[in-house]
Amino acid sequence: MKSTTNADLSCIRLRTIALMNHLRISAGASCPYQLSVMIDEKANKLGWPDMTESKRLYKYFQGNVRRHPTQILNLLSQIFQDVENTYWKGPNDLWVALWGDIPLISTIIKSSSQTLEQSTTEEALNKVFMDYLVDGTFSLPSTIAVYRYLVITDPYGRFGDGHGFGRAFSIYSELKKILQTDDINKHLSELGVYLEVQMEIDKIERERINNRPYWVSPIECGRV
Repeated sequence: MKSTTNADLSCIRLRTIALMNHLRISAGASCPYQLSVMIDEKANKLGWPDMTESKRLYKYFQGNVRRHPTQILNLLSQIFQDVENTYWKGPNDLWVALWGDIPLISTIIKSSSQTLEQSTTEEALNKVFMDYLVDGTFSLPSTIAVYRYLVITDPYGRFGDGHGFGRAFSIYSELKKILQTDDINKHLSELGVYLEVQMEIDKIERERINNRPYWVSPIECGRV
């Protein structure tokens, strides 16, 4: 049986915390206690154990888990819609953008860029850059997806004629600005994962910088 690594555990914690707060917000509850009361009111006929007095949900809000919380996901799916999807993909596909593989990341990029179905990922990528530079339009998942796609496929490639900062560092810099905007700060903070998402992105960037080849200068590679 495969053991759970620290990285895996970190992902599980963030998925769990974000899901519980997403459900709380969707239900209009201001705290775990209120959500527990709402669940107990709906679960009387389902034979559920008490949620309010036992404070059973609290540990999930705190991310106090050692494995994927399969049992509570199954229970919550009986009351709330899209629980499994939100847990695995994240609110607005946040976890897919941050941890997904290339095909899933490419899908987010193409969808957010609204390019033609037959367009390549690179064409969609260029449109995302253009939309942001010209119109200032962005979404957090699409920007993370672009950043991760570049880190994986072209971590040290540069714009245009090859001069100046690399594309990955440029989108990382914009991503850091996006994370500081009021709307994104508020959204991720309400989900309880604001600092952790920043740390995950910074960890990816540190690895990219630390692995730079000799022909990439520290200036164009950037810094965290």
